[in-house]
Amino acid sequence: MTADWAYIVAALCSTVLGVERQWRLRDETVTLTQRAIVVSLFAVGIGGVAYGTMPFTAHLWNVGSLVWHIAASVLIGALEIIFLTLRSEQVDNVALRRVAIRAGLVSLLLLAAWATTLNDRPEDAIATQPGQHDFSSVVNLIIFPAHAIWGLAQGVRSSIRRIPKDFNRRPISTFALAMVATGLTGFIAINSILIIQLNLGVTSNKESILAFSPVALGVCVSGAVLLAIGERLHEELSARLQLAQLKPLWSRMIELSPHDVHLPVQHLPTPARLQRAYVEISDAICTLRLDAEDCHDLGSVVSALRRGDVSEDAMAPTLSQALPARSTRREDLELIGALAKAYRQVPRERADVHVDHPGGTTRPMSRRP
Repeated sequence: MTADWAYIVAALCSTVLGVERQWRLRDETVTLTQRAIVVSLFAVGIGGVAYGTMPFTAHLWNVGSLVWHIAASVLIGALEIIFLTLRSEQVDNVALRRVAIRAGLVSLLLLAAWATTLNDRPEDAIATQPGQHDFSSVVNLIIFPAHAIWGLAQGVRSSIRRIPKDFNRRPISTFALAMVATGLTGFIAINSILIIQLNLGVTSNKESILAFSPVALGVCVSGAVLLAIGERLHEELSARLQLAQLKPLWSRMIELSPHDVHLPVQHLPTPARLQRAYVEISDAICTLRLDAEDCHDLGSVVSALRRGDVSEDAMAPTLSQALPARSTRREDLELIGALAKAYRQVPRERADVHVDHPGGTTRPMSRRP
């Protein structure tokens, strides 16, 4: 008699994600989708532990099975709400009440069915002979499976409809939805085959069918994890990479600027620091003037920046005027990226350069960005 560690590990991961999301949203206005996600994560956490430890609770009035089924009923309701929000931004209150009532009613029926089998042995709790159904077997073999298959099918349906729409716009979330839909389809197949066989009195291959459940659960949980943190993680890593590419040029622009326009960014998240870098570089491009007449392309502008050839002469051209013409915000961003790349590639000068600043003061300009 051993615990099913695959379910327990998945449950612990789900619980950690639920706590993290609940903590992160503590000071924010929580949306319906966010509430449903938190409920589903905790339901997986509670139900997974209960399912994984059922061998130990089978002779304790089979309480593990009860907790697992009720948690599964709540999870199915939460998933239905999540997929309702995927279909439409404004979910009908009637649809929400219908989902909540159905999940609550099935949970109460499961509790009542469990109470009627307290004096039965675990193996006798559910009838397995065709046509020999009592209240408990009807709930466990007909009502609950129908509720589960219906709810999971809604998730698969919503995911399939959503995937083509979001494939190019949000590829990570789209892949996560595909994983969730695949896992849900696996659960539908497992439950359908198992319930048909149980209602026909066939129990010989029950364990072999249930053996696929950890795989379906793993795919679902992995998809849910990716859906919860995938976009944020990608945004963070992408921002860090772009910030590292912009940092040499950004630092040089701050050094050469005659005005203290740089704001502290240590307290800002990485995407916000990246945005600030673009803003300050863009401002410097429009305000810094070059002390050279031959700066008419990207390479010559980069060389001038390396040498510190800036001027306060109002007649001198700005970096913006020396650089290729742009007409859209996209072209501005692309130009900043090209300028940062060229600045990183140009060999560094060895000598320090002194740049004149207002008031007749000078300061050495380091070649180090």
